[in-house]
Amino acid sequence: MAKLSAMAFALLVGAGLWAGPAMAQSNGDAGIGDIERNGGQNPAEGTLGDKGLKFTSDGFELTVTTRVQFRMTYQNEVANGSTGTNGRDFINFRVSRAKTGFAGFIFEKNLQYRVLLNWNGMGGGTVVENAVFTWAWRNELNVNAGQDKLNWNWEEYTSSGRQAFVERGYVNEVFNQDYAKGIWVNGQVGEETPWLKYWFGIYNGVLAGNNDFRNADGGARTEQFSNAVDGDLMVNLRLETHPMGGVKQSMYDDRSAEERDKILFAVGLGFNWLVSRFNDNALRPDTVGTPTASGRFRTGQDTMALTLDGHFRWMGLSVDIAYFWRHTEFHNFGRTDFRPTTPQKNGISNLTDSAITFEVGYFIIAQELHVGFRYNMLNADDFWGGSDNRDLGIRPDTTEMGVVVNYLIHGENLKLTFDILYVDQQLTYSGSTTGILGVYNAPPVRSGAPSGNAENGDHNALWLVRLQLQWIF
Repeated sequence: MAKLSAMAFALLVGAGLWAGPAMAQSNGDAGIGDIERNGGQNPAEGTLGDKGLKFTSDGFELTVTTRVQFRMTYQNEVANGSTGTNGRDFINFRVSRAKTGFAGFIFEKNLQYRVLLNWNGMGGGTVVENAVFTWAWRNELNVNAGQDKLNWNWEEYTSSGRQAFVERGYVNEVFNQDYAKGIWVNGQVGEETPWLKYWFGIYNGVLAGNNDFRNADGGARTEQFSNAVDGDLMVNLRLETHPMGGVKQSMYDDRSAEERDKILFAVGLGFNWLVSRFNDNALRPDTVGTPTASGRFRTGQDTMALTLDGHFRWMGLSVDIAYFWRHTEFHNFGRTDFRPTTPQKNGISNLTDSAITFEVGYFIIAQELHVGFRYNMLNADDFWGGSDNRDLGIRPDTTEMGVVVNYLIHGENLKLTFDILYVDQQLTYSGSTTGILGVYNAPPVRSGAPSGNAENGDHNALWLVRLQLQWIF
């Protein structure tokens, strides 16, 4: 019997290794769930889901689940004038995700763990996506340590296996806080009716990029000095209320016919504060001459990010709406490079971005056939470009609209998703600023030349058509 169990386990892990390269986007394997939330009464029961292989023994439990997503993508880039990027079109097949999750308890049911391995790899080549140990003391208070998807906004924390669309939206990719390493507490007040859920933690806070002021701490970290981590800090808080009963962490209402007539809604608030040094002469020059002996940058930033979201569920109808706001301030430490003849190098005092997301869906056939619509709008901050009197920027203002059809053949365990998206980008001018960031493409820029000269169009548009097969076992 032991040999058979070992063989089954080896086959399972081998199936995960078979899947090829892509990107990571999930907070955990669908079906493993948030095992830290059920507290000390019987925290392992009803939290590991009905997917995967389960192994139990005296004082120990392990559930192993693998999720694979295979995707076809067609992308057509249009607009942006005759000298723009028309024709950057492609069609390809890829394994977008292949992950194996392990969850359970050791010694006692309130000593719980979750590990999620991403066979496609993450930042720094590591395959460890989640590695969390939880002391589930009681419903009201759980203590966690490790690395997890940061629970700041609803859409990002929702597993990729429970999304309505093939991928999370444009705005989410601009604002989410990715993975984080640290310690945090969470819990809920009320069991059947969670009047309050909370998460509060302190984390490394690793800057996503020198022109991308979010956290992204998925890579492996060493025990030595690092410009990317040492001295940086992030504090995160999320609050939710579910006054009519708990709303499943999902982007649709897939409750059974017997349950779907109950009205549910939830409201969430997320706050994140990230402090770090950074190095980007296009936004804020470092000092002239040699750097500090430690190599730490003399330019720093602190970013406050807020999100407010609401979620409604009834009779297979789901409505998810969110507002995002982010404010970044730049700071100098020590002697800096002041250039009075290049005012754009000195006048960038802050950046403020905002966005809204709206997603609505409906199960035409309960737990089987689902349709949905998405609308996202990003207002990315611009700043004065100096002598040519142009507005420069880091990201293009963007509008995203899309429709989706899901066919749940065997629930989320075997799901087929087809979506079509239209993405319109209002481009920024080029200049001595940093490279322009995008989500689905590398956006072009408008020319910074005087208006009498030829320029590219001020809008760039994308059409995306995607078909994805998901299987979980």
